[in-house]
Amino acid sequence: MPSATMNAEEVRAVWTSDKGSMAKQTAETRWARIIQGIIDDIGETAGAEDVDCQKRAESIAIQIALKDIKKGIEQNKPLTPLPDDGKLDIQEWNKQLAAIGECSWTNCPWLFGECYMYRSIQRILNSSKHWQNYDVFKRQKDSTFVKSRVAVEELASRYMQIVADTRLAQDESKEEAKKLLFIEMTEIALWGNATDLSLLANLTLEDLQNLQGREAIQKSQRNIVDNDTDDVWAYLQRTAGQTSRQIAIVLDNAGFEFFTDVLYAAYLLEAGIATSIRLHTKEFPWFVSDVIPSDVESLFAHLESSECFPVRKYLDQLIPRLRKLFQSGAITTTSDPFWTTPFSFHEMPSKAPALFKELQNSYLVIFKGDLNYRKLTRDGLWPHTTTYETALGPLGKESGVKSLALRTNKSDVCVGIPAQSKVDALNEEAPGGAWIRNGKYAVVSFNEGQ
Repeated sequence: MPSATMNAEEVRAVWTSDKGSMAKQTAETRWARIIQGIIDDIGETAGAEDVDCQKRAESIAIQIALKDIKKGIEQNKPLTPLPDDGKLDIQEWNKQLAAIGECSWTNCPWLFGECYMYRSIQRILNSSKHWQNYDVFKRQKDSTFVKSRVAVEELASRYMQIVADTRLAQDESKEEAKKLLFIEMTEIALWGNATDLSLLANLTLEDLQNLQGREAIQKSQRNIVDNDTDDVWAYLQRTAGQTSRQIAIVLDNAGFEFFTDVLYAAYLLEAGIATSIRLHTKEFPWFVSDVIPSDVESLFAHLESSECFPVRKYLDQLIPRLRKLFQSGAITTTSDPFWTTPFSFHEMPSKAPALFKELQNSYLVIFKGDLNYRKLTRDGLWPHTTTYETALGPLGKESGVKSLALRTNKSDVCVGIPAQSKVDALNEEAPGGAWIRNGKYAVVSFNEGQ
């Protein structure tokens, strides 16, 4: 068995050829479906009556190029150097591909292969005249978000009734209530799905202090297999006197999850935990549903639509409150090219030193979702009892980066499990590594970077 004290260079990344892996399943069944979905989406957009004839004509060439990628995946063709599209990063992609050596769609490092696929899609759009800024996943994002109507309306109601209660921030005697609320808001951001949560539904501010609140918390935390919430809270309490407390949130999915992230950001500001929030988006459509800059205004457009969300009482109170945080500069957004490269975050100090410095200077960096977790841990097949700090490599010990990963488990890597006995119990409870992949388990992993 590999040692739990291995360093990153000794740990092999998961490959799409690994038997029984999520990587293999994704490469063999999901990637071609994603490409076909994009082909269908472009065809639908190009078929609209008001589309310029030149744009429509160009869509045919784009669909042909996408079909070539799909065919390559289905026939397990070799990964080949990306043709130039006028962007500066192509050289880096091809350099990394050369370093990997001969590989194919179902026999390549999963992290690289998946990133390569999304960059290949964007290369086709970049090379066009009329489709360069087109979000091939917008239709899908919008549809999914609208389906979460009940959860959005419910969460808006809970937020306005409980979190926005100014008594919470003002009454120093409610330290336990503050901590329980921090845990619950963090779990909303973790799971990205209000229907998974039990606490805020029925409890008043006062109820947060009683046994019922603590029991609800304990029940909801059962499937968090690495839970450093207490450590994060202790750090935040110990450092609350710092004058500048900018929290960075490296975002994951648009739609409902992004809504929960914006609520989490608002909570961190309104509770006095953060002095400002910086949201990190992707520069272009990435991993189907990742947040890109245009998704910010799209979120508000949906929330303000009574057709999408007909129950308005709490949303109409909440939306101006959220907009004000953006307009005042309390919440800002940024996109760094590094987030859409094939590199793991272990390469950040050398490949994106300015970004690394920004994260070092942040009060806390919250990494959302599975892809960010894979990149934090180099997508490595670490023993599960490896500490989160060790798996972070250059972003771990003595890095100066205070990192918090909120991730539901949907891939092949998971570290930070406190003991092998716990791993054994999880394997018995969810056989075949299901607890690492089925999205029903999660981690709240924190490292102070000291």
